[in-house]
Amino acid sequence: MRHLVINASLAWLALAATAPAVAQDQEQEEDDAEVVAAPPAGRDSPEQAKTLAELKTASAPTVRRFHEVLDELLAEFGYDVKMGQIKGLSNLAIRQIKVSKAIPRTYEEYAEMLLAERIRENSQIKLIQCVPCKTRTSTLVEGKLMISSPATNMAKLESAAATLGIENFMDAVLVYHTTHMVLAVSVFNVQTKELTWARTYNSETVKSRYQKLAVDYSQVATARPGDEYVPEYRFLVGLGGAAIPNVAGDKEDSTMMNLQIRATEKFNNRRTEFGMMLSALKTTGSVVKDYPADKPTTDTPGPSIPDEEEVVTKPTPKPFETAFAIYAMFGHVFVGAVESYNQARHGLQLGVGALASAGYVAPAVRAGWDVFLGRRFGVSVAGNYIAPSTILVEGESIKTKGGAGADVVVSFNY
Repeated sequence: MRHLVINASLAWLALAATAPAVAQDQEQEEDDAEVVAAPPAGRDSPEQAKTLAELKTASAPTVRRFHEVLDELLAEFGYDVKMGQIKGLSNLAIRQIKVSKAIPRTYEEYAEMLLAERIRENSQIKLIQCVPCKTRTSTLVEGKLMISSPATNMAKLESAAATLGIENFMDAVLVYHTTHMVLAVSVFNVQTKELTWARTYNSETVKSRYQKLAVDYSQVATARPGDEYVPEYRFLVGLGGAAIPNVAGDKEDSTMMNLQIRATEKFNNRRTEFGMMLSALKTTGSVVKDYPADKPTTDTPGPSIPDEEEVVTKPTPKPFETAFAIYAMFGHVFVGAVESYNQARHGLQLGVGALASAGYVAPAVRAGWDVFLGRRFGVSVAGNYIAPSTILVEGESIKTKGGAGADVVVSFNY
């Protein structure tokens, strides 16, 4: 017994003596490891260089957010739906959506709503909400509790499909990685159990498809299927009066009736417009004539007029009776975020073009103010300037005068 106690004491003393040495050796090994891992002065080790590159990449503005990448995948899915990849399907229901562990489970319902939204926007496929597909039932079989659902029981799935009139089911899987994201979609027929359509969308593949075509993806990212720009036009047909300088004649030849047609495209949230305008002008002198009346007749011959000597004069141009003006139009409408038809909207118009008649063309500019009343009607007041021009009369060039004018038009908005 005495020998055992002595041996135990010696063993304890030996352990106490070697512990600092072991700890010192471990610290020395860690120091050596740190010395080995530390890069030489002025250089980075390959591991640190890679880490720095990853950090720079992560902090770069080119890194896309999760929802941006998901929207790109859904945009490709919507494009395939729009191009008829799953055309012909009727009575479609989304059976189940699965997500990877890195994504919260709540994204299953969110992804289902996004897929349904893309289908509704890009096709006429009838979507059916399959509530029994998401329910679970429990039964007691031979003393064991069995839990099943239509997702795992094909008989119950067929029964739910027959009840709701579903012919096709869609399944989707959303997988998230630190470097990319994958969306897999498949469609199968309920009766034949045949897989009718399947497609996998990879975020890196989507971008590489544009890179192979030497196209900058950032330029096409805004033009996603389902989110394309839908042009909105404004067509105005109006009738009014105008005062336009004529090449000759009196006041009646400068006063005209004006038929105006304007077609513009709206952009910048309906605040800005650009298009063309055509004006058909008819002088009032050519329209207003003397009213017919009976005149007394006399048989008394009048005095004879002696022959006059011929006088040589310069050719005098006649005033035009019909003319056309065409303008390239730019307009700005002063509306807020929401355009209310219960209020009068005001707008500014600018135009550059030409006034033309038979043998006569002159540059023209105009600026005016529009007042839109309700949805269909508007009033435009504009001033214009016709620049001097040159016409050819009996082989001789004659300069025509220019001048300022104005017009007032009441228009109907299509």
